[in-house]
Amino acid sequence: MAIIFLLGPGMWDPARRSASNPAPMKVRRDMAKAFEADGHKVILMEDDPDREGEDYIQKFDRLLRHKITDVVLYWPPLAKMQTTYDELILLCDRREFIKRASISIWALHHVSVATITRDEFKVLEAGSRSRYLTAAARLGIYSLGWESDDDLNEQVGLLSNQLQA
Repeated sequence: MAIIFLLGPGMWDPARRSASNPAPMKVRRDMAKAFEADGHKVILMEDDPDREGEDYIQKFDRLLRHKITDVVLYWPPLAKMQTTYDELILLCDRREFIKRASISIWALHHVSVATITRDEFKVLEAGSRSRYLTAAARLGIYSLGWESDDDLNEQVGLLSNQLQA
């Protein structure tokens, strides 16, 4: 079974979308439940208690180095993504560790937000961070696009099965 570090936004971008249900954080928690139902362990940064004197980057490192087998990124359209961009850049900075630990990185992204290939990470939404994220594509991200909630649920189920193999 996999130990999944589940990354992604927690809220909608208020400049681009009014708050609505379900918030991206709720969707990530629902995804975590689906993975856990198949026997995987899921870690969300928001749900792991902060440790005294630990900053955000130290917490990220601690969780990443906690026997993680897979990083899964959830990326819906119109979400507040800056922290998630930062997390992708942190992953790039830990390239050697990720390679040594054989951690796979999966991007469950809406087809309107990005295209990800082996050599290019192109953000399709306004405020693109493509130049910064091209290095993330070179981590060997497995791109799993979805268009609807049903597609997302199907991709989560397929990925969960893949991680059991």
